[in-house]
Amino acid sequence: RFANVYTGSFEEGFHWLGGVDMPDRYYDEHMLVERADGSLWMLIRLLRGIGQAESRDGGRTWQSIRVADIWGPGSRFFVRRLRSGRLLLVNHSRQPGTERQEDSLFGKRSHLSAYLSDDDGGSWSAPLLLDEREDAAYPDGVETGDGWIYIIYDHKRLKVKQILMARFREEDVLAGRLVASGSLLRVLVDQAGGET
Repeated sequence: RFANVYTGSFEEGFHWLGGVDMPDRYYDEHMLVERADGSLWMLIRLLRGIGQAESRDGGRTWQSIRVADIWGPGSRFFVRRLRSGRLLLVNHSRQPGTERQEDSLFGKRSHLSAYLSDDDGGSWSAPLLLDEREDAAYPDGVETGDGWIYIIYDHKRLKVKQILMARFREEDVLAGRLVASGSLLRVLVDQAGGET
């Protein structure tokens, strides 16, 4: 069980370059971003928080394999580089009672929030709260050419069965609240049938 990196194309086929393993790795939902210096930064979902690793040779070998300084409740997160050069992270905010990393084991997946980093993940802005409810999870997103950031996520996938969307700009995250005209939170995209 490794967090793996592959290279190639569908026409050429893919081949394995390298991988990372960590204690407490939980589901292979790792994400990669390229840093300004050309290195790769991998974030890894753990039972307790988020792990990290760095590669300076395109993913062949990995160093600095450790728990990241990013709290998480053992849930999927989302990270990507924006057109501005900042990193965007969508993750659950730490709430009172989760001061220690150990407290995050299967913690509440509540307060799904967006953060920005100007220093390749060294530090993060205050959060923009996207959805405070419990079991708002599994974020993914895109940035459009005109600067809108769209995040899609689910809410109580086994009972409420909702898919929701947030639309915002970097200025909203930096302000910690919606300030851009047209920004929206908790937009219902899909509602599946009732409880099973």
